[in-house]
Amino acid sequence: MRGLPRSSFPVLLALLLGVASVVVSPAPSARAANTDYVANCPANLRASASTTGTIVDVISTGTGITVNGTVTGGSWSVTCVNPVSGSSWYAVIAVNGQSVSSLYGVNVLYAATGLFRRAAYLEGIDVSRWQGAIDWAKVKGAGKRFVIAKATEGIGFRDANYTANRSGALGAGLGFTAYHYARPDLNPTAATGEADWFVDNLGLVPGMLVPALDLEVAGGLGTTGLQNWVAAWLGRVYERTGIRPMIYTSPAFWKKYLADTTMFADQGYTVLWVAHWFVSAPTTPASNWGGKSWTFWQYHNCGTVPGIGGCVDLDRYNGTDLTRVTFGADFELSASPASLSLKQGNAATYAIGISRSYFTLPVDLTVSGVPAGAGATLSATSTSDTSATLTITTSRSGTITPVGSYPLTISGTSLGRTRTATATLVVTDGIAPTATAPTSRLYSVTTMGSSATPVRSSWSATDPSGIAKYKLQRQVNGGSWSTVSLSSAAATSLKQSLTFSDTYRYRVKATDGNGNTSAYAYGPTFKPLLTQQSSSRVSYGGTWTSVSNSYASGGSLKYATAKGATASYTFTGSSISWVAYRGPNRGSADVYIDGVHKATVNLYSGTYYARQIVYAASWGSNGTHTIKIVCLGTSGHPRIDVDAFERLLQT
Repeated sequence: MRGLPRSSFPVLLALLLGVASVVVSPAPSARAANTDYVANCPANLRASASTTGTIVDVISTGTGITVNGTVTGGSWSVTCVNPVSGSSWYAVIAVNGQSVSSLYGVNVLYAATGLFRRAAYLEGIDVSRWQGAIDWAKVKGAGKRFVIAKATEGIGFRDANYTANRSGALGAGLGFTAYHYARPDLNPTAATGEADWFVDNLGLVPGMLVPALDLEVAGGLGTTGLQNWVAAWLGRVYERTGIRPMIYTSPAFWKKYLADTTMFADQGYTVLWVAHWFVSAPTTPASNWGGKSWTFWQYHNCGTVPGIGGCVDLDRYNGTDLTRVTFGADFELSASPASLSLKQGNAATYAIGISRSYFTLPVDLTVSGVPAGAGATLSATSTSDTSATLTITTSRSGTITPVGSYPLTISGTSLGRTRTATATLVVTDGIAPTATAPTSRLYSVTTMGSSATPVRSSWSATDPSGIAKYKLQRQVNGGSWSTVSLSSAAATSLKQSLTFSDTYRYRVKATDGNGNTSAYAYGPTFKPLLTQQSSSRVSYGGTWTSVSNSYASGGSLKYATAKGATASYTFTGSSISWVAYRGPNRGSADVYIDGVHKATVNLYSGTYYARQIVYAASWGSNGTHTIKIVCLGTSGHPRIDVDAFERLLQT
């Protein structure tokens, strides 16, 4: 009760409960713990933690207890919903908000833990000047989580202790709000005046709970008149504060004076503070308050709480989080970094900040705008998390994430609110170039060495971002790989002099413009081989003359001057070259490969040059081929030479 001193409680209690009379026995002691449980079935409260301990009381299903810990005691076994057993016992210090000291004259009782579940409610109190000075630290230490204090009554009355109660409760970290004691009997046409008086003295700030209208006096108004009065008061407070107040009433009062109407619940005034004492569960008027049930329940009118002298009303909140009844409770999202570049086939994270203002509920996070082929995961958030991690993984295989810029929207939803943050994902090329293996071949026109021959190796790669550089390595005779210097970072060929009969292998990898590097692409192992013109594997047709020449390969060569003279060499390999002499008296010859004319080679030169590679042909792999040289008998300088044949053989 709020508008009258405690001496009036018994009479008003009888009105609330709809009975002729009632006797109230104040409980002298206090509740002192902060963990609440509810009985799943009838449970014994014992004097000791043992099934042999004296049974002090048997509490019914739904009864609430407060415990300050557990102890290990005697084994117990019982069927409660399901068969349960154990040896753990709750140390019970309060039953339904009343200390066991006041109820049973002992400091603690014991109950088997398996008979209870965690309570789905929070404990609180409501106060006015009748409670006098309050030690709020002790109230909080007793497990109370919220306070509803009287602020005003009618027009012109302000509770003398409201300022102290407000600052003390908020300072102790308790959920806090105020109520206005309605006096339609004094102000039947001034509901908005009472609302203005309340708001002027409320001091509403973010973090306070939903304020309350205390309805206990009808004031002679009929049902319609009282409904209109209540509607006017509620509407005025909503107009001035932007918050819909809660309504305090008893089931009997609401049914008798407001015809059990659901209109207020239907209009969005969903928070009901129901007064129903000494029952295991309250009766909720107005068709269970429009199907929304009660939010606060004043279940005792004369409880004892440390820090408060005498009686105090005991209340429960139907839930374990006050966010949904907290004014200004909200949250905002942020994303960092604002923009992030990510290569295809890689992963990166954004930090999602959750800025909470009196908001302790979990926030359900989702993300949209993720491009094709990419995946997104968000870490789960609890009631107190202020950050989460968004991980984006792009793909460079299967469904490849396309290169581009993508706006992401991170959405957080909780308590009917949706808040968003945006970030940009820039997907860059993360796919390595496609490199082709090096190929090596003999080439003309160049000069053969005495024990080595020039070989050209070529490679390539493709990539949408372009090729920035290559890395070429060479292996000799199966040894270690060594890096070969290139003429430029993006060069695609190399000429090297390779020793006859040694084996060689090249490998190359490419790096594109975004720094993606391919794996090595390996060319075949091969070796250069030299066949002198004097070899039995070279066959001649027509007249050929052998001569010594210190500049020739092997110190000798053969030449022909007659038109139609031929030199043929059948070989196995991937590349072939013809080595000859060039000079002022040399003429031309036709070259055939496997019977097909490939070139006419002119050996004429104003200066003599020995060991000239005058013709070369290549294939991708080994094969057996025949090269045939046919002298054309050029007028005035008909001579052609065969100094040697070179080939590359893949091994």
